Amino acid sequence: MVQVKVKKPNAVLFDIAGTVARESFVEKLLIPYFKVAYRVYLENNWSKSECKDAVKKLAEAAEKDSKAPKIQIDGNSSGGSNASVKSPSTSSISRNQKKDAIQQVCRYIQYCLDNEKENKAYAFFRFQVWFDGYDRNKLSTPVYSDVAITVQRWKNNKAIKLYILSNGWSEASKRFMSKTSHGDLNLVIDDHFDTSIGTLLNPETFTKVAATIGQRPADVVFLTKSAEQGKAAKQAGMNVILVLTHGAAVDQALEICRDIPIARTFTDIEFV
Repeated sequence: MVQVKVKKPNAVLFDIAGTVARESFVEKLLIPYFKVAYRVYLENNWSKSECKDAVKKLAEAAEKDSKAPKIQIDGNSSGGSNASVKSPSTSSISRNQKKDAIQQVCRYIQYCLDNEKENKAYAFFRFQVWFDGYDRNKLSTPVYSDVAITVQRWKNNKAIKLYILSNGWSEASKRFMSKTSHGDLNLVIDDHFDTSIGTLLNPETFTKVAATIGQRPADVVFLTKSAEQGKAAKQAGMNVILVLTHGAAVDQALEICRDIPIARTFTDIEFV
């Protein structure tokens, strides 16, 4: 049953978490996978450049945290202010040294997990482990079935351009959409944007996105679960629809704004 009718736009802009997939998929799928996979990732990818880079960043982050376990590689400790942290190299360390170095990295990761630490190095490493999981078909993004069907219809039948604007990292959103429960949805996505273009609470961000994709804001529809982000997009001149799957979320949104239409699923939206 169609609940929201909107003039057919030239482009649709939307996020992943909470709009395309359950917002909890990070906590219920990605984080548990990371906890069991990060050691295997290190063991299998130790000599690869992306792993070397991630380990070096982790060692530098450990050095800056006085309480964190330190990481020593090639006999160099990250424990002093003048320490030189070298990337791991299979040619310069023995099997036992590699095992010890991996154990040190794992201790630091466990420290971050146990103490809910967040820093750029740790976040970068998490993404590397997740990307590896997607590449090896160990992970796929559980998108809503109505979303997969609807966006393909918008793209193929109505020639509407589709863009993702994420609070996360655009490279991550590309990976998340490349392997989903309904196939590779990047095939219908024209481009990905993230907060490098601006915060999603700033109307200017939506103005920039519209300019980048060559559209007037009025010719773009923004689909979001966030009433605050919806208000920002509306102030920029975009048409906005809140996509809220739960009744409690609808009630909360109505307390913030009553001038933005609400759909419960993508199939509730009709472009005319």
